[in-house]
Amino acid sequence: MTARGPHRPTSSARARGATRSPEERRHLRRAAVAWVVVAALVVGIAYGTVAFIVSQAEGGPTAVAPPPVEDFAPGAAAVGTTAYPVPETALFVSKEGADEAAGTEAAPLRTVQQAVTVATPGQTIVVREGSYHQRVTVTADKPVTIQPYPDEEVWFDGSVVLTEWVPDGGMWIAEGWATGFDSSPTYARGAPDNTEEGWNFINPEFPLAAHPDQVWVDGEQLRQVATSDDVVDGAFAVDAGSSRLFLGTDPSNREVRASDKTKAFAIQSENTVLRGIGVRRYATSVPGFGAITVEAAGVTIENVVIEQSATTGLFVAAGNATITGVTLRANGMMGMGANFADGMRVRGLLSSGNNTEHFNNSPVSGGVKITRSRELVIEKSQFSDNFGPGLWFDQSNADVKVVGNAISANQGHGLFLEISSSFAVAGNTISDNLDNGVKINDTNEVEMWNNTVTNNGRNLSIVQDTRRASDSSVPGHDDRRKSDPSMTWILDDIVVSNNVFSGSTGDCVVCVEDYSGEFTAEQLGVVLKSNAYQRVSAGAPRWLIVWSKGKGNPAVFTDLATFTDETGLERTGVELSDGAAAERSWLAQGNEASPVVAQARSIPAPIRQLLGWSAAVRQMGAS
Repeated sequence: MTARGPHRPTSSARARGATRSPEERRHLRRAAVAWVVVAALVVGIAYGTVAFIVSQAEGGPTAVAPPPVEDFAPGAAAVGTTAYPVPETALFVSKEGADEAAGTEAAPLRTVQQAVTVATPGQTIVVREGSYHQRVTVTADKPVTIQPYPDEEVWFDGSVVLTEWVPDGGMWIAEGWATGFDSSPTYARGAPDNTEEGWNFINPEFPLAAHPDQVWVDGEQLRQVATSDDVVDGAFAVDAGSSRLFLGTDPSNREVRASDKTKAFAIQSENTVLRGIGVRRYATSVPGFGAITVEAAGVTIENVVIEQSATTGLFVAAGNATITGVTLRANGMMGMGANFADGMRVRGLLSSGNNTEHFNNSPVSGGVKITRSRELVIEKSQFSDNFGPGLWFDQSNADVKVVGNAISANQGHGLFLEISSSFAVAGNTISDNLDNGVKINDTNEVEMWNNTVTNNGRNLSIVQDTRRASDSSVPGHDDRRKSDPSMTWILDDIVVSNNVFSGSTGDCVVCVEDYSGEFTAEQLGVVLKSNAYQRVSAGAPRWLIVWSKGKGNPAVFTDLATFTDETGLERTGVELSDGAAAERSWLAQGNEASPVVAQARSIPAPIRQLLGWSAAVRQMGAS
C-alpha cells in the first residue's frame, strides 16, 4: 500500500573512513562478517541455493571463478574506531570547552552548533570524545564536515538522566517533566490518523506508537502506557497536564534516561559531510521525519550509527546524497526514509530491527522506504529483522539499481517495488521474509537477474491491481513530472532470469496475478527464463507457479514441465526434484554442470557491469 506524505563504488577503506589499521578494522567487524558468512552458508546448504558458474568454452561448460567478493561488511565502523585526518584549519568542540573560546584544539568550543555558526564554508569541525546532548542545524550557507577526533567515541544523545523520584504506592514520579512532543501519527502535523482501510499508520494493538516519549532503565527500554493507572513494572506514562512522568520500575540505584530532544542534525547546506559518530535516543515525531534529516543536495553520511529514535532514524529529502557504511537499528518506525532523493547512492547500509513501536506495515514502516526518487543505487547493504518490509520503493521511483544486497527475516516483504518503473535487481540474497521475498506491484521495466530467493512467504509475487498513473486522483504521483509516459503503473517488460527460487511458506513459489482482471501474464510482459525452482515437498507450497489468465482465476501449475508446455516459457528452466530438497543431493549434481549449470543464460552487459562480472561468467543465483 502506498504511503501518503512523504559514486561510484570506492575501496573498502575509503568508503568506510580511515581507521587505525586494516587489521584492527577486520577485528572490529569480525562478528558482523561472520554472521553474513554463516547466514549465506545456512541458506545455501538448507535450500540448495549455491551459485553455478560456467563458461561456454568449446568442449562444454568449464568452471570459471567469479571475481572475489569485496571484504565489505554492511554497517558503520564501531563508534570510536574511525581515524579521519584532522586539517590544520579545523575547529574543535569538547565537552570541556566554552562557546566563547577560539575553537582551537587548546581552546575548544562547547557546542557543535556554535562551531557551525563560526565556521567558514568547507571547514572541518572535529568533536572530542563524549556524549553530546545537543541539536545541530547546519544552515544553508555553511557546508562543513563534522567528524570525531581520531579514535575517540562521540555520541549525540537525545536523552537526559533523571535522578529525582518520589515513590507513590507501586510507582515512582518525576515532577516537572514538560516535553510537549508532537504525537501526530502521520506526516501532517496535528492531523489525525488516516481512516481509509489499509492507510492507517497506527496498529490498534499499539495505540501509543506515534508518541515520541521514551524511557530506559539501565539501558532497557520501557513500554509507554496511556495513564498512570496503567503503569506496571516495565512501563511508564506521561501526564502532560501536570508535567509528570510515572515509572513502574524501581529506579533506586539505577540509571533512568528519558528522551527530551527531537532531532540530532538538520542538514540544510549542500555538500555537508557527517561521519564517524553515533546518534541515539531522540524523540523524533512522525512529522519530524528523522533524527537526522538531509535537506540539501550532495550531502554525505558515512560511518554513522543511528539507533533508538522514536520513529525514523535517517530521512533524505534532497538529491545526490551518498550514504555509506551507516547502521540503522532499533528505531521506532523505520530505519530510513527518502523522498525526492534523485541520484542517491547507498552502499554498505545496515538497517535492522526497526519499527520497535509496531506501526502498521503500511503505509510506512520497516527497514528503508524510498519514494518519488530517480537514478538510485542501493548496493552491498543488509536489511534484516525489521518489523515491516526490508527495502521498499513506492510512488513513482525510476531508474533504480538494487545490487548485491542481503534482505532477510523481515516481517513484511523483503524487496517491494510498487507503482514505479525501471529497475535492475541483481545479485541479491533474499530469504526468510514473512511476506513475499520480492513483490513487483504495478511496476514496469524490471530486469531481475541472478538473485537467490529462498523460504519467503511467496518468493516472487508479480501483481497488477486497479491503480493507473493515468488517473491523477490516485495518490503516488511525482508532481515534478506531471506527464511521464514511461510511468504507467502497469506491469510490462518484466524479465526474470538466472534466479534460484527455493522453498516457500506461502501457497506458491512464483506467482503472477492481475487483481483488476484485465491482463494475462503474457499481456503484462512477464518472461520467466532459465531460473531454478524447488519446492520443499510435493505439496508444499501448494503450487509451483501461479499465472494470470486475465478475467477469472489464474492458472496454477504444480510442476515446471506443464507450465512450459502451456506457456512456452522456461524451456531452459530447471525444477529440482522434491526428494532432493531434503536430501540436498542436487548440490552435487549441480557441481557436475549438466542439468543446472548449462541452463544459465548469458548475462546482459549492463547487468554484468553492475555485478562486476566478465562476459565469461554465467551463473544461476547470487554469488
